[in-house]
Amino acid sequence: MSEVTRSRDKIVARDLSLTYANEATDSSHTVLDGFELSVRDGEFLALLGPSGCGKSTFLSILAGLVPQTSGDITVDGEAVSAARQKLGVVFQGYALFPWRTVRKNVETGLEIRGVKSAQRRSEAERFLRLVGLLDFADHYPHQLSGGMRQRVAIARVLAYGPEILLMDEPFGALDAQTRESLQQELLGIWEKSAKTVVFVTHSIDEAIFLADRVAIMGRGPGRVKEIVDVDLPRPRPASIRHSAAFVALRERAWASLSEELGEQPTPASERVVERTIGA
Repeated sequence: MSEVTRSRDKIVARDLSLTYANEATDSSHTVLDGFELSVRDGEFLALLGPSGCGKSTFLSILAGLVPQTSGDITVDGEAVSAARQKLGVVFQGYALFPWRTVRKNVETGLEIRGVKSAQRRSEAERFLRLVGLLDFADHYPHQLSGGMRQRVAIARVLAYGPEILLMDEPFGALDAQTRESLQQELLGIWEKSAKTVVFVTHSIDEAIFLADRVAIMGRGPGRVKEIVDVDLPRPRPASIRHSAAFVALRERAWASLSEELGEQPTPASERVVERTIGA
C-alpha cells in the first residue's frame, strides 16, 4: 500500500449471495454464496479467480448494477445504493461515445452532475494530462489506439471524482506490451490519488504487480478462498516481476488456483509459468 498503511475498512461484504432464477426451466443458478471480503481505505485490491467464479458479479453488485439475493455490502458503513456517487467503474470495453471528442467524453460525468462548461473543460484537461492524452483532446475515439481509448475511459472516471475505482479486466483486450505499460501508468495514478481500487483480473502476474492484497476466489458458487498479502516495495519497477519475491508470490497464487482448476502445481523451475488463468 502507498506510504501510509491504512486499516479502516472502506468496503465490507458479509455473507453475500446471488442466485438467478430461470422461470422457463424452473431452475436456478447460484453465482455467489457466502462471499465475504473487506477492502481497506486507500488499498489496491485485486480479485483473482477462474472464469465463472463470480468476480465480475461481485463488482456489479458493488457498483449497484445488480442487487444481491441476500447478505450485506456497504461502503463507509452505507448501503451501496446510498454510496453510488463514491464509485467509478472502468470496464474492459471502453464504452466511449464515438460522436464526442476525447475531451467531451471525459466531461460526460461532470456534465451529468451539472458542472459548468468552463470547469468541465478544466477538469477534463487536468485528467487528460494525467493520463498523457492532452494532445489528443480534440480527437475522436476511432482515431485512437485501444490503449489510448482505455486511458480516456480511466480519465473520464477520475474526472467524475469517485473515492473508489472498480475495474473489471480493463486491460484484458490489449496486447501484452500495451497492457504492461498501462499497468505502470495506473499505479502512478493510484499513488497520486490515494483512491481505493478493486481490480478484477484473470492474470496472476497483473494481480501481484498491481495489488496490496490479492483475494483469490474458488470456482463457483463464488467465495473468497484465500487472501495473499503482496509485500513488495512501492513504487514497483517492471523488473520486479523477475525478483525471487515476485516469483514466490506467483507460485503461491498458482498453487491455490490450481486446486480449483484441477491441475497439479509444479515449481517454476520445471515449467513455463502461466500468466493468465482460464476457465
